[in-house]
Amino acid sequence: MQTQNVCLEAMAYTLPEKILSSKEIEEKLGSLAKRFELPSGFFEILTGIKERRVWAEDILPSQKSIESAKKLMQENGLTAKDMDCIVHVSVSRDFLEPATATAVHHGLNLPESCMAFDITNACLGFLNGMMLIASMIETGQIQRGLIVGTEIPTKMVQSMIQKLLTSPTLTLEEASFIFPTLTLGSGSCAMTLAHPSVSKTKHRLIGGLAQNDTTQFDVCKAWPDTGIFNSDSSISMKTQSQALITKAITLAQKTWPLFLKEISWNQQDVSHIFSHQVGRMPREEMLKAINLKSHLDFPTYEFLGNMGSVSLPISMAMGIEKRKVQPHDKVVLFGFGSGVHCFCMGVKW
Repeated sequence: MQTQNVCLEAMAYTLPEKILSSKEIEEKLGSLAKRFELPSGFFEILTGIKERRVWAEDILPSQKSIESAKKLMQENGLTAKDMDCIVHVSVSRDFLEPATATAVHHGLNLPESCMAFDITNACLGFLNGMMLIASMIETGQIQRGLIVGTEIPTKMVQSMIQKLLTSPTLTLEEASFIFPTLTLGSGSCAMTLAHPSVSKTKHRLIGGLAQNDTTQFDVCKAWPDTGIFNSDSSISMKTQSQALITKAITLAQKTWPLFLKEISWNQQDVSHIFSHQVGRMPREEMLKAINLKSHLDFPTYEFLGNMGSVSLPISMAMGIEKRKVQPHDKVVLFGFGSGVHCFCMGVKW
């Protein structure tokens, strides 16, 4: 998809103050590490993640999404009446029904005419929300839309630590399917897209392209579907990490040239790339697969872990703050996730 009349107007994010280090997780898993003879510091060695942020169990996604959206609006001189549509895009949500977007809509006091609904697609939900809002702007349905999401995997992480510690017959292979869950961290991000006629920044969204390999839909699964994860023993998440990364890399190699062709860019045109952050090895392998230098990316996994759907936009917002992206720079948003999906978007700053 190409767009002619869409601008990335503003971004804001919120992070928890509380830090959960990989060392603390390893200490909790001391008996398991001893049983499997895992080396000291095994989790950080395996993932490259030193720490992640966490919110308390009783915090709802809508609360932090409201906070991030208010921050965005205040910092950019926007009001509730400026919003024509709000899409909530994270895996974490307040409840199964109604849409978490309705709680955020209410908390922001958005007008009755402002549409509100949820989109979830694992780690790609935010990019999917961007493309949907962009399509609505491009076709004249709205002038400005808000994409917002909050991931709070605290209960899921605690539940999986308990499973690791209370399953006496668990094998190392079975444990390896659970370990990726422990990379998860909390975070919240909001973004507005706008028609050029109302945009203040004029950072133009050029377009995007998605590819899927749904034959691999089951290599990463969390269940049951209960909205925000509860702390009962039925909550589970299992990830065949090597299979997921291998398939994601293969899909990325197919997607990348198609994306460049779709938006009429060349490899050497890319000034910055902001990618979904999972851990050291997936990031390195993904950039290598599409033949981009690692310095073009902005890594956050070491201190934020894997924040699911908001990992990429928060990394982008931080990267823009730190790097001072220049006018006319060509910026790529590079997402991949379970399903298996790959989604690239281009922005001319």
